[in-house]
Amino acid sequence: MTLQRNLTAAMTAALVGCLSVQTLHAAPRFGGGYRGGGSFRSPSDFRSGYQGSHPTFGANTRSNWGTSSRLDDAGNRFDTNGNRVNDSFDNDRFNRNVNVDNNFYNRDGNGFNRNWSNGGYWNNRPWNTGWFDGAGRWGWWGASSAAWGVAGLATGAVIGGLVNAAANQQSPVFMVPNTGYELDYSSVEGVGSYGVSFNYLVNGSQLMGAANCQQGLLNGQVPSSSSQAQLLNAVCQVAYGNGT
Repeated sequence: MTLQRNLTAAMTAALVGCLSVQTLHAAPRFGGGYRGGGSFRSPSDFRSGYQGSHPTFGANTRSNWGTSSRLDDAGNRFDTNGNRVNDSFDNDRFNRNVNVDNNFYNRDGNGFNRNWSNGGYWNNRPWNTGWFDGAGRWGWWGASSAAWGVAGLATGAVIGGLVNAAANQQSPVFMVPNTGYELDYSSVEGVGSYGVSFNYLVNGSQLMGAANCQQGLLNGQVPSSSSQAQLLNAVCQVAYGNGT
């Protein structure tokens, strides 16, 4: 009887030991990627993909995550330009720039804003404006204009006059000079420092467009015709010109 108890105890101990070894071998090993030599990347690595240039809107149009230079007392991150980053929404700044009764995005049913009448459009834009001065800043313009036989594009004064005339008629669109395009100037919106999103019409059909007003790109490409160059110029004048 004693021998039987001893054998049973020995077999039980051996079985428990075997299961323990199997459990240890089967347990996941948390090395590899988390030791710096594997696939793991720090948050700053994947966030860096959101920094910098956009293919159609240009430079300084993507969130500058992970590059703030300082924190304020509330723990909000700021970049070197004083702008909040890391999805830190500045509610105070937003409320200062967008008043419920007098803001750029307060529209009637057809997309028109009544504050734009009598030349009011130009001071109603909520982004940085006034720096665009025409196609002369675009490196491709000289050779292309010669090939097209075009001496110049519509001036800021011409585009400003068209916007003001349309606004006085409570219309959100105007015909771009020397083209078959109608620009929906009510859809024009600055993106980043130099980009623009907008809508335009061709034979009554509405299309969406993107512009880079620093490099002179329409939907990420150099215009292939004088009509496209006129459209791009009009968009940039509306977005970043001064209307004169």
